[in-house]
Amino acid sequence: MTYVTDLPQIYSAAQKAKVQRKTQRYARPLVRLWDGNWVLRGVSGAEVSADFRWTLNDTGVGVLVLPYDYYLARWAMDIYNDDPRSGRTTQNIHITVDKDGARWDGRLEKAVLKTDEQGTTTVELSFLHSYEELKHIICWSNPFLPEAVQFPREFMLAGPSIWVLKTALMMNLLRLQGSSWAVPSDPMDSAQWGNLNMSNWQIAVKPTPYGTDNSVWTIFGSRFKNWHECASGTLQTGELMVQTRRWLNGDPLPWPGANLRHGCLVVDIVDKSGFTSNTARIGDVWGGLQHMWDTFEKNADGVFYDQIEHPLPDPNIPAAYRTPGYLGTLPSNPWVVYRQNDHCGIQTSQFIVQPSSAVQVVTGGHSAPGVNEAISSAIQFVGFLMGGILGEVPFAGPILSALAEGATEVVNVIAMALFTDTLLAWQRHYAVDRAQASGWSHYFEHFETSADRAYTLGALLSLGEGMWKTRTHHTHKLTVANGEPYLIGDAGQGHFFLGDRVGSTIKGMPAGKIYVDQVTELELAWSRNASPQWQITLGTDKDHDMPFAQSMRIVADIVDELMSLAVQM
Repeated sequence: MTYVTDLPQIYSAAQKAKVQRKTQRYARPLVRLWDGNWVLRGVSGAEVSADFRWTLNDTGVGVLVLPYDYYLARWAMDIYNDDPRSGRTTQNIHITVDKDGARWDGRLEKAVLKTDEQGTTTVELSFLHSYEELKHIICWSNPFLPEAVQFPREFMLAGPSIWVLKTALMMNLLRLQGSSWAVPSDPMDSAQWGNLNMSNWQIAVKPTPYGTDNSVWTIFGSRFKNWHECASGTLQTGELMVQTRRWLNGDPLPWPGANLRHGCLVVDIVDKSGFTSNTARIGDVWGGLQHMWDTFEKNADGVFYDQIEHPLPDPNIPAAYRTPGYLGTLPSNPWVVYRQNDHCGIQTSQFIVQPSSAVQVVTGGHSAPGVNEAISSAIQFVGFLMGGILGEVPFAGPILSALAEGATEVVNVIAMALFTDTLLAWQRHYAVDRAQASGWSHYFEHFETSADRAYTLGALLSLGEGMWKTRTHHTHKLTVANGEPYLIGDAGQGHFFLGDRVGSTIKGMPAGKIYVDQVTELELAWSRNASPQWQITLGTDKDHDMPFAQSMRIVADIVDELMSLAVQM
Protein backbone atom coordinates (compact mmCIF):
# COMPACT_ATOMS: atom_id res chain seq x y z
CA MET A 1 0.00 0.00 0.00
CA THR A 2 1.24 3.48 -0.88
CA TYR A 3 0.92 6.41 1.52
CA VAL A 4 1.16 10.16 1.02
CA THR A 5 4.46 10.14 2.84
CA ASP A 6 5.85 7.88 0.09
CA LEU A 7 5.23 10.45 -2.66
CA PRO A 8 8.60 12.27 -2.34
CA GLN A 9 10.43 8.97 -2.61
CA ILE A 10 8.34 7.91 -5.62
CA TYR A 11 8.95 11.27 -7.28
CA SER A 12 12.68 11.02 -6.64
CA ALA A 13 12.80 7.53 -8.13
CA ALA A 14 10.85 8.71 -11.19
CA GLN A 15 13.22 11.61 -11.73
CA LYS A 16 16.21 9.31 -11.39
CA ALA A 17 14.74 6.91 -13.95
CA LYS A 18 14.03 9.85 -16.28
CA VAL A 19 17.65 11.01 -16.13
CA GLN A 20 18.91 7.44 -16.57
CA ARG A 21 16.75 6.86 -19.65
CA LYS A 22 17.79 10.18 -21.18
CA THR A 23 21.43 9.31 -20.61
CA GLN A 24 20.82 5.91 -22.20
CA ARG A 25 19.19 7.46 -25.26
CA TYR A 26 22.13 9.76 -25.94
CA ALA A 27 24.87 7.29 -25.03
CA ARG A 28 27.29 6.32 -27.80
CA PRO A 29 26.81 2.89 -29.37
CA LEU A 30 29.59 0.37 -28.82
CA VAL A 31 31.10 -0.22 -32.29
CA ARG A 32 33.63 -3.04 -32.61
CA LEU A 33 35.43 -4.38 -35.68
CA TRP A 34 36.50 -8.03 -35.89
CA ASP A 35 38.49 -10.00 -38.45
CA GLY A 36 37.31 -13.10 -40.30
CA ASN A 37 38.06 -15.30 -37.27
CA TRP A 38 36.17 -12.97 -34.93
CA VAL A 39 39.32 -11.67 -33.33
CA LEU A 40 38.78 -8.14 -32.05
CA ARG A 41 40.77 -5.57 -34.03
CA GLY A 42 39.51 -2.42 -32.34
CA VAL A 43 36.71 -0.31 -30.88
CA SER A 44 35.71 2.56 -33.11
CA GLY A 45 35.60 5.98 -31.51
CA ALA A 46 36.30 8.39 -34.36
CA GLU A 47 33.65 7.65 -36.98
CA VAL A 48 32.51 10.58 -39.11
CA SER A 49 29.01 9.14 -39.39
CA ALA A 50 27.16 5.85 -39.10
CA ASP A 51 23.82 4.41 -40.17
CA PHE A 52 22.59 0.88 -39.40
CA ARG A 53 19.22 -0.63 -40.31
CA TRP A 54 17.32 -3.64 -39.02
CA THR A 55 14.80 -5.05 -41.52
CA LEU A 56 12.13 -7.57 -40.60
CA ASN A 57 13.04 -10.99 -42.05
CA ASP A 58 15.51 -9.54 -44.52
CA THR A 59 19.05 -8.20 -44.76
CA GLY A 60 19.63 -4.74 -43.36
CA VAL A 61 22.49 -2.51 -44.47
CA GLY A 62 25.00 -0.68 -42.28
CA VAL A 63 27.44 2.08 -43.24
CA LEU A 64 30.38 3.26 -41.14
CA VAL A 65 32.42 6.26 -42.36
CA LEU A 66 35.91 6.64 -40.89
CA PRO A 67 38.76 9.14 -41.44
CA TYR A 68 41.21 7.63 -43.92
CA ASP A 69 44.14 7.93 -41.46
CA TYR A 70 42.28 6.25 -38.57
CA TYR A 71 43.98 2.99 -37.58
CA LEU A 72 40.85 0.88 -38.20
CA ALA A 73 40.39 2.48 -41.63
CA ARG A 74 44.00 1.70 -42.56
CA TRP A 75 43.54 -1.86 -41.34
CA ALA A 76 40.35 -2.32 -43.35
CA MET A 77 41.94 -1.08 -46.58
CA ASP A 78 45.31 -2.87 -46.22
CA ILE A 79 44.23 -6.28 -47.50
CA TYR A 80 47.61 -7.37 -48.92
CA ASN A 81 49.76 -6.85 -45.84
CA ASP A 82 50.65 -10.10 -44.14
CA ASP A 83 51.83 -8.32 -41.02
CA PRO A 84 49.14 -9.08 -38.40
CA ARG A 85 50.07 -5.93 -36.51
CA SER A 86 48.87 -3.62 -39.28
CA GLY A 87 47.35 -5.48 -42.21
CA ARG A 88 44.44 -7.90 -42.61
CA THR A 89 45.28 -11.58 -42.39
CA THR A 90 41.70 -12.53 -43.31
CA GLN A 91 39.61 -11.12 -46.13
CA ASN A 92 36.40 -10.84 -44.12
CA ILE A 93 35.69 -8.01 -41.68
CA HIS A 94 32.87 -8.20 -39.16
CA ILE A 95 31.17 -5.53 -37.09
CA THR A 96 29.01 -5.40 -33.98
CA VAL A 97 27.04 -2.34 -32.91
CA ASP A 98 25.47 -2.48 -29.43
CA LYS A 99 22.87 0.10 -28.36
CA ASP A 100 19.91 -0.01 -25.95
CA GLY A 101 20.06 -3.79 -25.60
CA ALA A 102 20.06 -4.34 -29.36
CA ARG A 103 22.97 -5.69 -31.39
CA TRP A 104 23.53 -5.11 -35.12
CA ASP A 105 26.14 -7.50 -36.48
CA GLY A 106 27.22 -8.16 -40.01
CA ARG A 107 29.98 -8.71 -42.55
CA LEU A 108 31.77 -6.22 -44.77
CA GLU A 109 30.35 -5.98 -48.27
CA LYS A 110 32.74 -3.35 -49.62
CA ALA A 111 35.20 -0.69 -48.48
CA VAL A 112 35.45 2.55 -50.45
CA LEU A 113 38.31 5.03 -50.15
CA LYS A 114 37.12 8.34 -51.55
CA THR A 115 37.88 12.05 -51.57
CA ASP A 116 35.09 14.63 -51.93
CA GLU A 117 35.14 18.03 -53.63
CA GLN A 118 36.40 19.68 -50.43
CA GLY A 119 39.41 17.39 -50.40
CA THR A 120 38.22 15.35 -47.40
CA THR A 121 39.30 11.72 -47.65
CA THR A 122 37.32 9.03 -45.86
CA VAL A 123 36.88 5.28 -45.83
CA GLU A 124 33.26 4.14 -46.19
CA LEU A 125 32.65 0.61 -44.90
CA SER A 126 29.38 -0.99 -46.05
CA PHE A 127 28.11 -4.03 -44.16
CA LEU A 128 25.32 -6.56 -44.68
CA HIS A 129 23.41 -7.76 -41.64
CA SER A 130 24.05 -11.32 -40.50
CA TYR A 131 20.61 -12.32 -41.79
CA GLU A 132 22.37 -12.45 -45.18
CA GLU A 133 23.91 -15.75 -44.02
CA LEU A 134 20.50 -17.44 -44.37
CA LYS A 135 20.38 -16.51 -48.06
CA HIS A 136 23.53 -18.56 -48.60
CA ILE A 137 22.22 -21.81 -47.14
CA ILE A 138 20.62 -24.02 -49.78
CA CYS A 139 17.97 -26.50 -48.69
CA TRP A 140 18.82 -29.70 -50.57
CA SER A 141 16.18 -32.19 -51.66
CA ASN A 142 17.77 -34.62 -49.21
CA PRO A 143 20.38 -33.07 -46.91
CA PHE A 144 21.48 -36.51 -45.66
CA LEU A 145 22.60 -37.80 -49.08
CA PRO A 146 25.48 -36.65 -51.33
CA GLU A 147 24.76 -34.36 -54.26
CA ALA A 148 25.00 -37.24 -56.75
CA VAL A 149 22.06 -39.06 -55.15
CA GLN A 150 19.15 -36.75 -54.28
CA PHE A 151 16.00 -38.73 -53.57
CA PRO A 152 13.20 -37.82 -53.12
CA ARG A 153 12.96 -35.06 -55.71
CA GLU A 154 11.56 -32.45 -53.29
CA PHE A 155 12.25 -31.83 -49.63
CA MET A 156 8.98 -31.49 -47.72
CA LEU A 157 8.22 -31.03 -44.04
CA ALA A 158 4.88 -30.19 -42.39
CA GLY A 159 4.13 -29.02 -38.88
CA PRO A 160 4.08 -25.89 -36.71
CA SER A 161 5.83 -23.06 -38.55
CA ILE A 162 8.61 -22.27 -36.08
CA TRP A 163 9.55 -25.91 -35.58
CA VAL A 164 9.40 -26.67 -39.32
CA LEU A 165 11.54 -23.70 -40.35
CA LYS A 166 14.12 -24.35 -37.64
CA THR A 167 14.26 -28.07 -38.42
CA ALA A 168 14.80 -27.47 -42.14
CA LEU A 169 17.58 -25.00 -41.37
CA MET A 170 19.17 -27.28 -38.79
CA MET A 171 19.20 -30.26 -41.16
CA ASN A 172 21.11 -28.27 -43.76
CA LEU A 173 23.47 -26.76 -41.19
CA LEU A 174 24.19 -30.30 -40.09
CA ARG A 175 24.98 -31.14 -43.71
CA LEU A 176 27.35 -28.18 -43.99
CA GLN A 177 29.00 -28.30 -40.59
CA GLY A 178 28.63 -31.78 -39.22
CA SER A 179 27.69 -34.29 -41.93
CA SER A 180 30.11 -36.93 -43.14
CA TRP A 181 29.11 -36.04 -46.71
CA ALA A 182 30.46 -32.51 -46.24
CA VAL A 183 34.17 -32.46 -47.09
CA PRO A 184 36.04 -30.61 -44.30
CA SER A 185 38.65 -27.95 -44.94
CA ASP A 186 41.39 -30.47 -44.12
CA PRO A 187 40.30 -33.94 -45.35
CA MET A 188 43.38 -35.51 -43.76
CA ASP A 189 42.28 -34.44 -40.28
CA SER A 190 40.11 -37.30 -39.09
CA ALA A 191 38.77 -35.18 -36.21
CA GLN A 192 36.93 -33.00 -38.72
CA TRP A 193 34.96 -35.86 -40.24
CA GLY A 194 31.51 -36.55 -38.85
CA ASN A 195 31.82 -33.75 -36.32
CA LEU A 196 28.48 -33.32 -34.53
CA ASN A 197 29.86 -31.05 -31.83
CA MET A 198 28.41 -27.56 -32.22
CA SER A 199 31.26 -25.90 -30.33
CA ASN A 200 32.94 -24.95 -33.60
CA TRP A 201 29.88 -24.23 -35.75
CA GLN A 202 29.56 -20.89 -37.55
CA ILE A 203 25.75 -20.91 -37.29
CA ALA A 204 23.58 -22.58 -34.66
CA VAL A 205 19.79 -22.83 -34.26
CA LYS A 206 18.17 -22.21 -30.90
CA PRO A 207 16.13 -25.34 -30.10
CA THR A 208 12.32 -25.26 -30.06
CA PRO A 209 10.66 -28.53 -28.97
CA TYR A 210 7.80 -29.66 -31.19
CA GLY A 211 5.32 -29.83 -28.33
CA THR A 212 5.86 -26.20 -27.28
CA ASP A 213 5.32 -24.64 -30.71
CA ASN A 214 1.85 -23.10 -31.05
CA SER A 215 2.49 -21.25 -34.31
CA VAL A 216 0.30 -21.75 -37.37
CA TRP A 217 0.97 -24.95 -39.34
CA THR A 218 2.80 -24.82 -42.64
CA ILE A 219 4.35 -26.98 -45.36
CA PHE A 220 8.01 -26.30 -46.09
CA GLY A 221 9.15 -27.31 -49.56
CA SER A 222 12.44 -26.91 -51.36
CA ARG A 223 14.38 -28.24 -54.30
CA PHE A 224 17.77 -26.59 -53.92
CA LYS A 225 16.43 -23.15 -53.02
CA ASN A 226 17.95 -21.01 -50.31
CA TRP A 227 16.36 -21.06 -46.88
CA HIS A 228 15.29 -17.41 -46.93
CA GLU A 229 13.39 -17.88 -50.19
CA CYS A 230 11.61 -20.99 -48.93
CA ALA A 231 10.77 -19.53 -45.52
CA SER A 232 9.60 -16.04 -46.52
CA GLY A 233 5.99 -17.07 -47.24
CA THR A 234 5.59 -18.92 -43.95
CA LEU A 235 7.17 -16.07 -41.99
CA GLN A 236 4.76 -13.60 -43.55
CA THR A 237 1.70 -15.82 -43.10
CA GLY A 238 2.31 -16.34 -39.37
CA GLU A 239 3.81 -12.86 -38.79
CA LEU A 240 6.91 -14.52 -37.36
CA MET A 241 10.31 -12.89 -36.97
CA VAL A 242 13.76 -14.38 -37.49
CA GLN A 243 16.22 -13.23 -34.84
CA THR A 244 19.91 -13.48 -35.67
CA ARG A 245 22.50 -12.43 -33.12
CA ARG A 246 26.21 -13.13 -32.79
CA TRP A 247 27.15 -14.76 -29.52
CA LEU A 248 30.27 -13.22 -28.01
CA ASN A 249 32.24 -14.26 -24.97
CA GLY A 250 30.62 -12.71 -21.93
CA ASP A 251 27.09 -12.77 -23.36
CA PRO A 252 24.39 -14.83 -21.62
CA LEU A 253 24.01 -18.29 -23.11
CA PRO A 254 21.29 -18.34 -25.80
CA TRP A 255 19.88 -21.50 -24.21
CA PRO A 256 20.86 -23.57 -21.15
CA GLY A 257 23.84 -25.79 -21.83
CA ALA A 258 24.80 -24.16 -25.12
CA ASN A 259 28.43 -24.79 -26.06
CA LEU A 260 29.26 -22.27 -28.80
CA ARG A 261 32.34 -20.67 -30.25
CA HIS A 262 32.88 -16.94 -29.87
CA GLY A 263 31.31 -15.26 -32.92
CA CYS A 264 28.75 -18.01 -33.61
CA LEU A 265 25.54 -16.75 -35.22
CA VAL A 266 22.52 -17.91 -33.22
CA VAL A 267 19.25 -18.12 -35.18
CA ASP A 268 15.89 -18.02 -33.47
CA ILE A 269 12.32 -17.59 -34.76
CA VAL A 270 9.81 -15.88 -32.49
CA ASP A 271 6.15 -14.90 -32.63
CA LYS A 272 6.02 -11.28 -31.47
CA SER A 273 2.66 -10.59 -33.09
CA GLY A 274 0.20 -12.99 -31.44
CA PHE A 275 -1.16 -13.53 -34.95
CA THR A 276 -2.83 -16.89 -34.35
CA SER A 277 -3.75 -16.49 -30.71
CA ASN A 278 -4.73 -13.10 -29.37
CA THR A 279 -3.70 -9.69 -30.61
CA ALA A 280 -5.08 -6.35 -31.73
CA ARG A 281 -5.15 -4.79 -35.19
CA ILE A 282 -7.62 -1.93 -34.91
CA GLY A 283 -9.60 0.01 -32.34
CA ASP A 284 -10.26 3.53 -31.16
CA VAL A 285 -9.22 5.84 -28.36
CA TRP A 286 -12.60 5.52 -26.61
CA GLY A 287 -13.26 1.79 -26.61
CA GLY A 288 -9.64 0.58 -26.80
CA LEU A 289 -8.20 -2.02 -29.15
CA GLN A 290 -10.29 -4.89 -30.50
CA HIS A 291 -8.66 -8.23 -29.81
CA MET A 292 -8.94 -11.05 -32.29
CA TRP A 293 -7.29 -14.16 -33.64
CA ASP A 294 -6.89 -15.30 -37.24
CA THR A 295 -7.54 -18.52 -39.11
CA PHE A 296 -7.58 -19.53 -42.75
CA GLU A 297 -11.05 -20.71 -43.74
CA LYS A 298 -12.99 -21.47 -46.91
CA ASN A 299 -14.90 -18.63 -48.49
CA ALA A 300 -18.52 -18.71 -49.69
CA ASP A 301 -18.03 -21.15 -52.57
CA GLY A 302 -15.94 -23.56 -50.49
CA VAL A 303 -12.95 -23.54 -52.83
CA PHE A 304 -10.39 -20.99 -51.69
CA TYR A 305 -9.03 -20.07 -48.34
CA ASP A 306 -9.45 -16.58 -46.92
CA GLN A 307 -7.92 -15.01 -43.84
CA ILE A 308 -10.72 -14.72 -41.27
CA GLU A 309 -10.53 -12.49 -38.18
CA HIS A 310 -12.38 -13.65 -35.05
CA PRO A 311 -13.16 -11.01 -32.40
CA LEU A 312 -12.28 -11.83 -28.81
CA PRO A 313 -13.44 -10.37 -25.48
CA ASP A 314 -11.38 -7.46 -24.20
CA PRO A 315 -8.76 -9.11 -21.94
CA ASN A 316 -7.64 -7.90 -18.56
CA ILE A 317 -4.50 -5.81 -18.37
CA PRO A 318 -1.49 -8.19 -18.13
CA ALA A 319 0.19 -8.30 -14.75
CA ALA A 320 3.53 -7.30 -16.33
CA TYR A 321 2.14 -3.88 -17.24
CA ARG A 322 1.35 -3.24 -13.57
CA THR A 323 4.98 -3.78 -12.56
CA PRO A 324 6.77 -0.48 -11.89
CA GLY A 325 9.64 0.12 -14.28
CA TYR A 326 8.56 -2.59 -16.75
CA LEU A 327 9.81 -2.05 -20.30
CA GLY A 328 8.40 -4.09 -23.15
CA THR A 329 5.17 -5.04 -24.88
CA LEU A 330 3.22 -8.30 -25.07
CA PRO A 331 1.82 -9.72 -28.34
CA SER A 332 -1.50 -10.46 -26.66
CA ASN A 333 -1.97 -6.86 -25.54
CA PRO A 334 0.10 -4.30 -27.49
CA TRP A 335 -0.15 -1.03 -25.60
CA VAL A 336 2.19 1.38 -27.41
CA VAL A 337 -0.02 3.83 -29.34
CA TYR A 338 1.24 6.98 -31.04
CA ARG A 339 -1.22 9.86 -31.29
CA GLN A 340 -0.55 12.05 -34.33
CA ASN A 341 -0.40 15.56 -32.85
CA ASP A 342 2.11 18.31 -32.15
CA HIS A 343 3.39 16.64 -28.99
CA CYS A 344 4.13 13.15 -30.36
CA GLY A 345 7.19 11.71 -32.08
CA ILE A 346 5.50 10.91 -35.40
CA GLN A 347 7.64 12.41 -38.17
CA THR A 348 5.99 11.00 -41.30
CA SER A 349 2.90 8.91 -41.87
CA GLN A 350 1.33 7.17 -44.80
CA PHE A 351 -1.91 5.21 -45.11
CA ILE A 352 -2.80 3.63 -48.45
CA VAL A 353 -6.21 2.10 -49.16
CA GLN A 354 -6.33 -0.03 -52.30
CA PRO A 355 -9.77 -1.36 -53.38
CA SER A 356 -10.12 -4.74 -55.04
CA SER A 357 -9.83 -4.83 -58.83
CA ALA A 358 -11.09 -7.76 -60.93
CA VAL A 359 -14.03 -9.86 -59.75
CA GLN A 360 -13.07 -12.94 -61.79
CA VAL A 361 -9.76 -14.79 -62.09
CA VAL A 362 -8.90 -17.03 -65.06
CA THR A 363 -5.98 -19.42 -65.32
CA GLY A 364 -4.82 -22.50 -67.22
CA GLY A 365 -3.59 -23.15 -70.74
CA HIS A 366 -3.28 -26.93 -70.86
CA SER A 367 -6.01 -29.51 -70.48
CA ALA A 368 -6.47 -31.36 -67.24
CA PRO A 369 -4.40 -34.53 -66.91
CA GLY A 370 -5.82 -37.34 -69.07
CA VAL A 371 -7.93 -35.19 -71.38
CA ASN A 372 -5.49 -34.94 -74.29
CA GLU A 373 -4.54 -38.57 -73.84
CA ALA A 374 -8.24 -39.58 -74.00
CA ILE A 375 -8.75 -37.59 -77.21
CA SER A 376 -5.72 -39.27 -78.79
CA SER A 377 -6.90 -42.72 -77.75
CA ALA A 378 -10.39 -42.10 -79.16
CA ILE A 379 -9.00 -41.00 -82.55
CA GLN A 380 -6.69 -44.00 -82.71
CA PHE A 381 -9.53 -46.32 -81.81
CA VAL A 382 -11.71 -44.93 -84.63
CA GLY A 383 -8.85 -45.37 -87.07
CA PHE A 384 -8.33 -48.91 -85.88
CA LEU A 385 -12.00 -49.73 -86.49
CA MET A 386 -11.89 -48.21 -90.00
CA GLY A 387 -8.81 -50.18 -90.87
CA GLY A 388 -10.38 -53.36 -89.58
CA ILE A 389 -13.57 -52.87 -91.62
CA LEU A 390 -11.70 -52.12 -94.85
CA GLY A 391 -9.40 -55.04 -94.27
CA GLU A 392 -12.36 -57.45 -94.61
CA VAL A 393 -12.97 -56.43 -98.28
CA PRO A 394 -11.73 -59.30 -100.57
CA PHE A 395 -8.69 -58.69 -102.81
CA ALA A 396 -8.58 -54.92 -102.16
CA GLY A 397 -8.57 -55.37 -98.42
CA PRO A 398 -4.77 -55.21 -97.82
CA ILE A 399 -4.38 -52.17 -100.11
CA LEU A 400 -7.29 -50.26 -98.57
CA SER A 401 -6.13 -51.25 -95.11
CA ALA A 402 -2.68 -49.79 -95.77
CA LEU A 403 -4.19 -46.59 -97.18
CA ALA A 404 -6.57 -46.39 -94.22
CA GLU A 405 -3.66 -46.79 -91.80
CA GLY A 406 -1.76 -43.91 -93.45
CA ALA A 407 -4.87 -41.75 -93.60
CA THR A 408 -5.55 -42.51 -89.96
CA GLU A 409 -2.11 -41.19 -88.96
CA VAL A 410 -2.70 -37.97 -90.90
CA VAL A 411 -6.18 -37.56 -89.42
CA ASN A 412 -4.76 -38.26 -85.96
CA VAL A 413 -2.13 -35.52 -86.34
CA ILE A 414 -4.68 -33.01 -87.64
CA ALA A 415 -7.22 -33.93 -84.99
CA MET A 416 -4.69 -33.63 -82.18
CA ALA A 417 -3.59 -30.23 -83.51
CA LEU A 418 -7.21 -29.10 -83.50
CA PHE A 419 -8.37 -30.60 -80.23
CA THR A 420 -5.26 -30.57 -77.98
CA ASP A 421 -5.70 -28.28 -74.99
CA THR A 422 -9.26 -27.33 -75.99
CA LEU A 423 -11.26 -29.37 -73.45
CA LEU A 424 -10.94 -28.56 -69.74
CA ALA A 425 -7.92 -26.35 -70.48
CA TRP A 426 -9.14 -23.20 -68.73
CA GLN A 427 -10.52 -22.57 -65.28
CA ARG A 428 -12.09 -19.52 -63.66
CA HIS A 429 -13.32 -18.30 -60.30
CA TYR A 430 -15.99 -15.61 -59.92
CA ALA A 431 -16.09 -13.77 -56.57
CA VAL A 432 -19.74 -13.00 -55.98
CA ASP A 433 -19.17 -11.15 -52.69
CA ARG A 434 -16.44 -9.01 -54.23
CA ALA A 435 -18.62 -8.10 -57.20
CA GLN A 436 -21.44 -7.00 -54.92
CA ALA A 437 -19.10 -4.98 -52.71
CA SER A 438 -17.42 -3.30 -55.71
CA GLY A 439 -20.62 -1.88 -57.13
CA TRP A 440 -22.22 -2.01 -60.55
CA SER A 441 -19.11 -0.69 -62.34
CA HIS A 442 -15.94 -2.75 -61.75
CA TYR A 443 -13.07 -4.53 -63.48
CA PHE A 444 -14.12 -7.86 -64.96
CA GLU A 445 -11.19 -10.27 -65.16
CA HIS A 446 -7.62 -10.92 -64.10
CA PHE A 447 -5.49 -13.61 -65.77
CA GLU A 448 -3.08 -15.47 -63.50
CA THR A 449 -0.25 -16.91 -65.57
CA SER A 450 1.45 -19.18 -63.04
CA ALA A 451 -0.76 -22.23 -63.67
CA ASP A 452 0.00 -24.84 -66.34
CA ARG A 453 -2.84 -27.37 -66.30
CA ALA A 454 -6.42 -26.55 -65.40
CA TYR A 455 -8.36 -28.49 -62.77
CA THR A 456 -5.30 -29.44 -60.77
CA LEU A 457 -4.06 -28.42 -57.34
CA GLY A 458 -1.67 -26.01 -59.04
CA ALA A 459 -4.54 -24.35 -60.89
CA LEU A 460 -6.54 -23.93 -57.67
CA LEU A 461 -3.50 -22.36 -56.07
CA SER A 462 -3.07 -20.02 -59.03
CA LEU A 463 -6.67 -18.89 -58.75
CA GLY A 464 -6.11 -18.25 -55.07
CA GLU A 465 -3.00 -16.20 -55.87
CA GLY A 466 -4.98 -14.17 -58.38
CA MET A 467 -7.65 -13.46 -55.79
CA TRP A 468 -4.95 -12.41 -53.31
CA LYS A 469 -3.25 -10.02 -55.73
CA THR A 470 -6.54 -8.32 -56.60
CA ARG A 471 -7.89 -8.17 -53.04
CA THR A 472 -8.79 -5.08 -51.03
CA HIS A 473 -5.97 -4.14 -48.68
CA HIS A 474 -4.47 -1.21 -46.84
CA THR A 475 -0.89 -0.28 -45.98
CA HIS A 476 0.12 1.56 -42.82
CA LYS A 477 3.57 3.15 -42.75
CA LEU A 478 4.88 5.34 -39.96
CA THR A 479 8.20 6.90 -38.95
CA VAL A 480 8.71 8.04 -35.35
CA ALA A 481 11.51 9.38 -33.16
CA ASN A 482 12.97 7.66 -30.10
CA GLY A 483 11.84 8.70 -26.65
CA GLU A 484 8.79 10.68 -27.84
CA PRO A 485 7.32 9.30 -25.68
CA TYR A 486 8.28 5.62 -26.02
CA LEU A 487 11.77 4.15 -25.76
CA ILE A 488 13.07 1.97 -28.59
CA GLY A 489 15.29 -0.88 -27.48
CA ASP A 490 15.70 -4.63 -27.13
CA ALA A 491 16.33 -7.10 -24.31
CA GLY A 492 14.25 -5.19 -21.76
CA GLN A 493 15.82 -1.79 -22.46
CA GLY A 494 12.97 -0.36 -24.54
CA HIS A 495 9.20 -0.40 -24.81
CA PHE A 496 9.30 -2.11 -28.21
CA PHE A 497 11.66 -3.26 -30.96
CA LEU A 498 11.68 -4.90 -34.39
CA GLY A 499 8.68 -7.15 -35.01
CA ASP A 500 6.57 -5.81 -32.13
CA ARG A 501 3.07 -4.51 -32.81
CA VAL A 502 2.59 -0.75 -32.41
CA GLY A 503 -0.56 1.31 -32.85
CA SER A 504 -1.14 4.86 -34.01
CA THR A 505 -3.82 7.31 -35.00
CA ILE A 506 -3.51 8.73 -38.51
CA LYS A 507 -4.23 12.32 -39.44
CA GLY A 508 -7.01 12.44 -42.03
CA MET A 509 -8.58 9.10 -41.09
CA PRO A 510 -11.69 8.83 -38.85
CA ALA A 511 -11.02 10.65 -35.59
CA GLY A 512 -9.67 8.48 -32.82
CA LYS A 513 -9.30 5.34 -34.98
CA ILE A 514 -6.24 3.30 -34.00
CA TYR A 515 -4.39 1.11 -36.52
CA VAL A 516 -1.92 -1.53 -35.36
CA ASP A 517 0.93 -3.00 -37.39
CA GLN A 518 4.35 -4.59 -36.95
CA VAL A 519 7.60 -2.65 -36.75
CA THR A 520 9.23 -3.69 -40.03
CA GLU A 521 12.37 -1.55 -40.05
CA LEU A 522 14.61 0.16 -37.51
CA GLU A 523 17.37 2.66 -38.19
CA LEU A 524 20.13 3.76 -35.81
CA ALA A 525 22.13 6.74 -37.08
CA TRP A 526 24.61 9.18 -35.58
CA SER A 527 27.51 11.41 -36.57
CA ARG A 528 30.07 13.73 -35.01
CA ASN A 529 27.51 16.51 -34.97
CA ALA A 530 24.41 14.48 -34.01
CA SER A 531 23.62 12.18 -31.12
CA PRO A 532 22.43 8.61 -31.79
CA GLN A 533 18.81 8.54 -32.94
CA TRP A 534 16.41 5.67 -33.57
CA GLN A 535 13.80 5.77 -36.28
CA ILE A 536 11.19 3.11 -36.93
CA THR A 537 9.03 2.18 -39.88
CA LEU A 538 5.65 0.70 -39.04
CA GLY A 539 4.10 -1.48 -41.72
CA THR A 540 5.30 -1.78 -45.29
CA ASP A 541 4.47 -0.36 -48.69
CA LYS A 542 5.29 -3.62 -50.47
CA ASP A 543 2.47 -5.77 -51.83
CA HIS A 544 3.24 -9.45 -51.44
CA ASP A 545 1.94 -12.50 -53.20
CA MET A 546 -0.26 -14.95 -51.37
CA PRO A 547 1.83 -15.71 -48.24
CA PHE A 548 1.59 -19.50 -48.23
CA ALA A 549 1.65 -19.83 -52.03
CA GLN A 550 5.30 -20.87 -52.21
CA SER A 551 4.90 -23.77 -49.79
CA MET A 552 1.72 -24.96 -51.47
CA ARG A 553 3.34 -24.62 -54.90
CA ILE A 554 5.78 -27.41 -53.97
CA VAL A 555 2.88 -29.68 -53.03
CA ALA A 556 0.97 -28.75 -56.17
CA ASP A 557 3.94 -29.54 -58.41
CA ILE A 558 4.42 -32.96 -56.82
CA VAL A 559 0.72 -33.86 -57.03
CA ASP A 560 0.48 -32.71 -60.66
CA GLU A 561 3.60 -34.70 -61.59
CA LEU A 562 2.15 -37.84 -59.97
CA MET A 563 -1.12 -37.36 -61.86
CA SER A 564 0.71 -36.95 -65.16
CA LEU A 565 2.83 -40.01 -64.44
CA ALA A 566 -0.28 -42.09 -63.69
CA VAL A 567 -1.91 -40.99 -66.97
CA GLN A 568 1.19 -41.84 -69.00
CA MET A 569 1.36 -45.29 -67.44
